[in-house]
Amino acid sequence: MSDFEARDLTEGLNGELGFRLIDWRDGFAQISVDIDHRHKNRQGGLHGGVTATLIDAATGFCGVYETDPEKRRGNVTVSLTVNFVGRAKTGTIICTAEVVRAGRRIYFASARVHDSDDNLVATAEAVYAYTDVNAQRKPSSS
Repeated sequence: MSDFEARDLTEGLNGELGFRLIDWRDGFAQISVDIDHRHKNRQGGLHGGVTATLIDAATGFCGVYETDPEKRRGNVTVSLTVNFVGRAKTGTIICTAEVVRAGRRIYFASARVHDSDDNLVATAEAVYAYTDVNAQRKPSSS
């Protein structure tokens, strides 16, 4: 574990779902979420969309680490493949994501989601394109 100070993610869907960035460094990110009623499907289990969103957040963070916020790049998801391999058996899930390879314009990342008892919930592979950090915040000109 690094010297990173964990923090709640407050923007957009990550904030609405209660995601917490628990570790972040070059090529690596970990995000957790405590499961509550918001995260469940109609059968009462963890919704697959929450798992996929957690993976997208973690794989997104792992590729844009930069200690100087002025130099940080943005990114957009190009491809995300999720394999749901088990059920969460505890109330917290943690996604660990790592950059597999990065170029000038895109990067590849992989992720694993476990519950707090280390039961494997999902695996994933993702591809991202780097963007201007504020590209998605600009109003459209349509």
